[in-house]
Amino acid sequence: MTTVGNQFQMSPDAARSFLLDQLDRSRRGNGRLIMLSGGIASGKTCLQNELFDHAEDQGSLTLSATGAPDEQGIGASAIDQLLANSPFPIDVRTGDDRADPHFLRDVCDALLNLAREKSLVIGIDDLHFIDETSLKLLLQLHRRIRSTKLLIVLNQPDWRQSPFTRLSATFARQPRYYSVQLTPFSECGVESLLKETLNGDVDAALTTAIHELSAGNPMLASALVQDYQAGERTGEPVVGGAYARAVRALLDRPDTELLEVASALAILDGPGEPEQIAGLTDVHSQGVGRLLDALERCGLLAGGAFRHPRARTAVLDSLTPALRSRLHESAARMGHETGAPAADVARHLVAADGRPAAWSVPVLRQAAEQAMSGNDVAFARQALELALPSAEDADVERSIRQSLVWSSWRVNPSCAAAHIPSLRTAARFGTLDQDGCFALMRHALWQGDRVLFNETYRILSESPEPLDPRTEAELSLAYSWYFGPPTGQSAEDEPATRPRSTPWVQTTEALRHAWGRAGSDASLASAERILQNCGLGNTSLEALATAITALTLGGRSSTAEQWCARLDKEARRRGAVTWQAVLETLRAGIQLQRDEIPEAAERARSALDLLDVQGWGISVGDPLAIMVYADISAGNFQDAARTLRIPVPDAMFDTMVGLRYLRARGHFHLATHRPLAAVSDFQRCEHLLRGWDESAPTPVPWRSDLAEAHLQLGNLKTARELAKQQMKLSMESDPYACGLALRVLAFTSSPSDDHRLLGRAAKVFEDAGNRMEVSRTLRTIARLQAQRQGGTATVRETPARVPRQATALPARVTSPLKRIGIPYQPPEDKVREAARPDKPRPAASDPSVLSEAELRVAQLAVRGYTNREISSRLFVTVSTVEQHLTRAYRKLGIRGRQALADELRQRHPS
Repeated sequence: MTTVGNQFQMSPDAARSFLLDQLDRSRRGNGRLIMLSGGIASGKTCLQNELFDHAEDQGSLTLSATGAPDEQGIGASAIDQLLANSPFPIDVRTGDDRADPHFLRDVCDALLNLAREKSLVIGIDDLHFIDETSLKLLLQLHRRIRSTKLLIVLNQPDWRQSPFTRLSATFARQPRYYSVQLTPFSECGVESLLKETLNGDVDAALTTAIHELSAGNPMLASALVQDYQAGERTGEPVVGGAYARAVRALLDRPDTELLEVASALAILDGPGEPEQIAGLTDVHSQGVGRLLDALERCGLLAGGAFRHPRARTAVLDSLTPALRSRLHESAARMGHETGAPAADVARHLVAADGRPAAWSVPVLRQAAEQAMSGNDVAFARQALELALPSAEDADVERSIRQSLVWSSWRVNPSCAAAHIPSLRTAARFGTLDQDGCFALMRHALWQGDRVLFNETYRILSESPEPLDPRTEAELSLAYSWYFGPPTGQSAEDEPATRPRSTPWVQTTEALRHAWGRAGSDASLASAERILQNCGLGNTSLEALATAITALTLGGRSSTAEQWCARLDKEARRRGAVTWQAVLETLRAGIQLQRDEIPEAAERARSALDLLDVQGWGISVGDPLAIMVYADISAGNFQDAARTLRIPVPDAMFDTMVGLRYLRARGHFHLATHRPLAAVSDFQRCEHLLRGWDESAPTPVPWRSDLAEAHLQLGNLKTARELAKQQMKLSMESDPYACGLALRVLAFTSSPSDDHRLLGRAAKVFEDAGNRMEVSRTLRTIARLQAQRQGGTATVRETPARVPRQATALPARVTSPLKRIGIPYQPPEDKVREAARPDKPRPAASDPSVLSEAELRVAQLAVRGYTNREISSRLFVTVSTVEQHLTRAYRKLGIRGRQALADELRQRHPS
């Protein structure tokens, strides 16, 4: 508390005690007058009301009045309020001539006579609005207050001017006068408020945080305490609904321009100069400065801006949509006239949400360009969409549309479709510039429109402006990503102009061969060069995807994943959802190849969710294919079927994406024992690749796939011939396709050769880094061994004897999946019987031998896994694990896990 003579500065808590003390003194016949002042919502009225409640409890008579702007010109209006419920003689209350000096004297004498006999408290709220006659009465009472039991408490703000400031200042020259200026809560005051509300000790950090957010303003501090009490009470302050209501109450003073000034400040969204705010309101700049200072002192502002974003939101929410739009329009126009940055002006135009004037179009375009450079794609689209209807020039309109294609493609490619017809028309009439051609080609690739791409490419190649070699290479790789390498295609299907022989072209050609020559030194080196030299951009995404795929096919999945992670971080930073979706799909494919089935499925689903199905275009087939493979491997055939029911564009089936999707669907048909449907899908792959050089490897090993389908149909001769063709094409160039062919050949060979061929297949897959196929092949070996060791169907987690060619594999690749056996492999029993009908049937299995599922669970239990961990690894419920263990204990004649290890070693050596 600060004291200078009879003038005090004190907090609300100290002021409360001070007022009670003055009340006691007045009750003893020492009348006095107290002037309360303070900032906005500083607690003046609250303190006065508390004093009145206490005085009434003590038996004092209380009379109160409130000054109001609409009654300020009515003589004695405050006196009328004081006398409304008083016990005064009727002739005083109803006197007609209030301007008569005798009227004031009669009222003064009546009050003084009452105050000599009884404690009397008179309170005037908002003194600055009191009428002049009533103010004179207060002055008369004050001059005669010494020997009475009268306490007069007046309050007025200290942040605004009053027309009666000079007159009210005369109070200070009289005796028994005390001025109390309220100061904000200290941290101790906030702590007391918290303790009182929460009924207990409070954290010092919470006290400090609330004090800082409220600047000690009693109304704001109380609101923050309410929000904290209503929340989870984590120790962190909560700025919620109570705070927002307090902000609106603080500003809702019809007698001031506080709300207008605060609204303008909220619209400007930052520290506003008085001249700017005055330009948006009817308040003079000098008055604006005074009001801003008051808002700063009351804790709503800090450094000229809102102390907390919720305060700005509360102010904006209090505005009608029409008023908010009008303020934003005014702010935009004022900013444009004063040379404000284009981005600032454009944000006001976007927020106004109306059709802007013609002058705004170049401003919006410039702001959109800056936003795209700054990776604020969403705002760039908003600015461009707002500018489009106001564009009066055809060239400007076309430029805006092509910019919208680029910005839309980054976040939701389906939104670009509305602008394509205009660009196609411009291309047809030769008025589309190079960037417009790129935008049109970008859309054509994503939608699988080969004709549109080639038409636009031809226009681009005939342009006098030469094409940048890197962009040319990126477009060439993008074309190959969707439509396959142009080698072997008919002339009308190829891009209109072949790129010249440059280092970029040489790198591109080597990388395109990665589809059929995975792992070659040239393709891997080219992949690294593309990744190091092509930044993530509108035309480079598929080039980077091709390079990552080449690394993955070449057995460098770790490097490929590192590049995916690095590029994904860049895509997130730049707000490019479409780029993120493609990169996430690539990472899911890498995880699938590494036999990380649940992780691959989850990442593919996450990628799919980043865009709606329409937004994916033809690329939707890639995440769907990965989900299907993962569900097949986990035995979740119903989930795979649901995935395959998701609609896909018809154009997809004429692209590389369609090949990958058809192959996944074909293997689903094999896994669910529908080989004829599988044959149809694999033959459709063959048909799509028919124009390719038959002596060259293909991006999809359809021959091996078709061979597997013929195995399931029992057509062993056809299966063997197809596998041999695949071997011949892939022996030197495609380890993955070669491994598939070897595995098919194993099922059509004699028992003396099948293990050797399967071992070779496992080794080939291992060298290619395809752990999923390694695991599949090893489980096949294990199954064959189990059949030969007495005819039992038991399968161990790892085979008893893996052929030498398949030894030294990492433990990770041999871990079991949910479904032991080959998820989409033809049933070996039927194939063997068809191949060797003289083979004796297996003997009946021993009832004491564990089933496949029981053995898997038991082996994991021996290795120390809990039931929950086993359920997670085998994709079954905990209850199923418990049932398998119980049956295993019963079959083995033991009581628990302690004896399980010995029994398994004796009965099921591995």
